[in-house]
Order: sequence, then structure tokens, then C-alpha cells
Amino acid sequence: MQNKAFRQFFLVFVMISAAYSAESVESLMAAGQALLERGAYSQAVTSFKQVVSREPDNFEAQFNLAFAYLQWGRNNNAVEEFKKALQWQPKNSQVWSNLAIAYENLEKKEQALYALTQAVTFDPQNITARMNLAAMYANAGSTKQAMEQYKKVLEIDGTNEDALVNLSRCLIGEKMFDDAIRYLKQVSTVNPNNGEVHYELGNIYWKRQNDIDKALNEYKLANTLKPENISFYENYVAALLEKGDKTSALELLKKSLMYTDDVLRKDKIQNQINRLEGNTAAKTGDNSTPKLETKDQIGDLKKELRTNNSSTTGPKRIETKPVNVMNDFQDLSSDSSAQTLDLKSEAKKRAANK
Repeated sequence: MQNKAFRQFFLVFVMISAAYSAESVESLMAAGQALLERGAYSQAVTSFKQVVSREPDNFEAQFNLAFAYLQWGRNNNAVEEFKKALQWQPKNSQVWSNLAIAYENLEKKEQALYALTQAVTFDPQNITARMNLAAMYANAGSTKQAMEQYKKVLEIDGTNEDALVNLSRCLIGEKMFDDAIRYLKQVSTVNPNNGEVHYELGNIYWKRQNDIDKALNEYKLANTLKPENISFYENYVAALLEKGDKTSALELLKKSLMYTDDVLRKDKIQNQINRLEGNTAAKTGDNSTPKLETKDQIGDLKKELRTNNSSTTGPKRIETKPVNVMNDFQDLSSDSSAQTLDLKSEAKKRAANK
């Protein structure tokens, strides 16, 4: 009887221990996710490391551990952990996409480019990876490859503003101005309040097509839509000076002072105001600020403004924050047709299917 009672007790103990262990892992995962959302990345790392130590084949925990390291800025650790995640799902586009960000943060451009190429190979619909791949190509001077990626994004989502704007910038770089204008106008139909579009159109009309009146209309729209964007002011001011409207240029420079906290930029703008107004009270050392009276003097200021503010900024990485692949698992777990979801089994199944 005692042996039987002991066996029953032992079985109950094992069942309780197993239930407790499962609950502890689930609790650690929930805590880690909550810590990630709060930005407590070091603590999230601790939670996910505990899960991985108990369940080395837990893909969800492995991915989130790498993700937490990446958000924390520990890029070398992130690379190491993402590589471990790839052992489970070697064709997971989101893992490759996040790995690319870690490599780029480490300035390992070739590895980042390879990872992004893998990401779009395994999931051609991964827009974030395509945008980042396009940006890498563009910033490396491979404009045609960049345009190819932006066009593929537009095949997936024809209203993607970032793809349309950056594609137009590439086209400007290739001197294909009519095509650039067409894509920029397409953005306006998607979002009429996109000030950047009007700014880029202004640059094309003024600097490439010598139509200053159309340029001024576009600059005015850009400035009206986004008055806080300090980069919109300099070309607008320079165009006004070229048009001979010194009064409007002065008003615009004074307005721009409201939208920058950069002391050096403020000093520079104030110096430009003083030169236009002929305010000899503003001095640098023993030299007074000269009054701009001649055409050449005003021309020098226009040249300065145009030089300081290039006509087109290069494409940038669109989404710097990693994408959380666990959204896929959350979608599965919320599926009413699935009563229970075993994440480890699901990870293995996906890896096998891929």
C-alpha cells in the first residue's frame, strides 16, 4: 500500500512540476514581451535567456532574445542570436531582415546586403526588406538596382509614399525628370499633405527646368504644409532672391528661426537676415555684417543658400525599427479554429515547410 501511495504521490508531483514548468516558461515569455514593449531591453534579454536555457528549441524565445539585443543596441549579440534563430527557420524573411539591421548598425555593409537579399528571396512580399535593400543600393550609388527594388515595392503596394518619393529621387539622379515628376504627382494623389513632394517638385522646376514661378508655387505649398521642416526654407529663400523678392525672403528667414533650436543654424540664419537688412550692428570680430546692395552680393547669398541645401536628399532606410516576427504567431494563436498552439512545434513545422 505504501509503495502504491508513493507511486501515486510521485505521479502527482511530476504532473504538478510539469505544469509549473510550462507555466513558468509562459510567464517568462509574457514578461519578456511586456518588457520589450516598455523598452526595458536588458530585462527582456534576461527573461528570454531563461526560456532559451530551458527550451533551446523555442524559436519564439530565440527570436525575441535576438530582437531584444537589437533594440538594446547590442548588435554583436543580436547577430549571434539571430543566427541561432536561422538554425530553426533558415528561410524566415523576418529573421534575415532584422539580421540585416544588426549588420548595418555594425557597418558591415556586405553582410547587411546579403541578409536583405536573402530576406526578399524568401519572401518577395517583404516590403520593409525591399525598401532597406533599395536604400542600400541607392546610397552605394547603384541607382538602377535601387529603382528596381522601389518598383517591386510599388507592384506590391502602388500607394507606398516612401517608395514613390525615393524612386523619384533616383530618377532625378539619372536626369529622368519627367518620370520623377510623374511619380511625385502620384504621391500627391495618395497624400495631398506630403510637403516633401512639393519641395522636390520645386527643385526640379527651378534647378532642372528653369521655371522659377512653378518652383515658387511648389516651395510655398511645401512650406505651408510643413512649416516646421527647416530644410524646406533655404531653397525657397534662394528662389525668392533670384526672383528679386527680397522682402518675402526676409520674412521667410525670420519665420525659419522659430523652427530650429540649433544655435549654429540660428546664428547662420540671423547672419543672412542681417546681410539682407544691412544691419551693421551685428558684428563678427572687427568686421561688420555687409549690406547686400549689389546683384553680385545677393547672388553670393543665393549661392550660399543653394550650396548648403542640396536639391535632393538620398534615399534612407525607411524603417529602422525591426519587425517583430512574433506577430505571425499572435495571429495564429488568435485563430478561433486553433484550440491550442504549440509554438515550438509550429516553429519546427514552418522550418520544415520552408
